[in-house]
Amino acid sequence: MERMIHFVSKDAMDIKSFGEANVRKFYEMGLLKDIPGIYTLDYSKIAALEGFGKKSLDNLTAAIEASKQQPLFRLIYALGIRFVGETTAKTLANSVNHLLDFAEKTEEALLQLDDVGTKVAKSIMGFFQNPSNIEMLKQLETLGLQLNNQKRDTTAGGSLSGQSFLFTGTLSKLKRAEAESMAEAQGGIILGGVSSKLNYLVVGEDAGSKLEKAKKINTVKIITEDEFIQLLGG
Repeated sequence: MERMIHFVSKDAMDIKSFGEANVRKFYEMGLLKDIPGIYTLDYSKIAALEGFGKKSLDNLTAAIEASKQQPLFRLIYALGIRFVGETTAKTLANSVNHLLDFAEKTEEALLQLDDVGTKVAKSIMGFFQNPSNIEMLKQLETLGLQLNNQKRDTTAGGSLSGQSFLFTGTLSKLKRAEAESMAEAQGGIILGGVSSKLNYLVVGEDAGSKLEKAKKINTVKIITEDEFIQLLGG
């Protein structure tokens, strides 16, 4: 049940009108047993439940359908693979054309990716070597979810293509998520930590340990929020 609660949550597939309470209710009533079941709910039975009028049911149906178009990184994060957070999910999504490509990845190949260490690589391999997980993903694709990385092709020629970014401190003009999305829209890659693989550290107010660490790596360019906006052509 916890996997389903995570799957529908705001930072994952963001299925509004679902939420933890409804996951638990549908599960306990036998209306929902697994993640693919989210997309095969019997709405006629839900309509008979107290608190589910036409508007509520329409909102739930629309939210479930809309989630099928979520980008690949959200689906990866929603799967609840141990040690894979939102930033790592983006790194993983950008490294493949199709989610099931990970079934063929070796540990060595995974370790070449930014933000992926031995612990994360083993967790990813364990997930994709599990036949039940592969079957679940195939079911989700059949039900209309996006397992292709559609974004990979659209950002390949962006002005920041191939350049990696990390944001630290409080930005004054942009929200962190907004800045990350702007970088990604131009082909940039968002990392989760400072390393020699990082090209740009964008520094806001009250920057902490990440700034100090970046100063020790000569190849990392430390820039301000305004300089980042200039890179975008703003």
